[in-house]
Amino acid sequence: MATASNILLLMLVSLSAAFDAKERRIPNKITFMGIIVGLLFNLITGGWTGLINSFLGLLAGIAIFFIPFAVGGMGAGDVKLMGAIGALMGWRFSMETAIYSALVGGVMVFVYLVYTRKMRDILSGMLLALVQVLNHIIQKRGYSEKLMRAEQKFYKNGHEYKKIYIPYGVAIAGGTVLVLLAYSQGIKVF
Repeated sequence: MATASNILLLMLVSLSAAFDAKERRIPNKITFMGIIVGLLFNLITGGWTGLINSFLGLLAGIAIFFIPFAVGGMGAGDVKLMGAIGALMGWRFSMETAIYSALVGGVMVFVYLVYTRKMRDILSGMLLALVQVLNHIIQKRGYSEKLMRAEQKFYKNGHEYKKIYIPYGVAIAGGTVLVLLAYSQGIKVF
């Protein structure tokens, strides 16, 4: 039955990644269908134990991405997709998928920053923020005049903070494929 669940899983993440890449959202039709199919599939193949494990996977998948979602780091579709993956494959698989997805997402962000030539802006902003924090810690007060001038120059040169959007459904799909490949080689994190 592992082959059937893998096929269902690949269908789920492929559809989700395609929608997320094109429309910047993952429709509820896909994620809720994935959750329902995962719960039913595991009930049919594993009985009540399978259903309980599937439900634990659903909860684990949602819990993994809830905090990043709550602070605006990802969309609700990404959270529901991880829940669907957990419902279909179990909590361990969803945890490993989250780890591999973070790696894939990090590579995607790096490539985006290099491609759009925004890496320098991001690093400059990070350095400026670090200097401000260190200055506050050392002097136990707010901005120094030098830092305020540096910050004004930073923004005067056209630098601004913009939220970077990556279709995380694509990263989740990539992470899922990496976990499946790792499992096929006998490699498991948990």
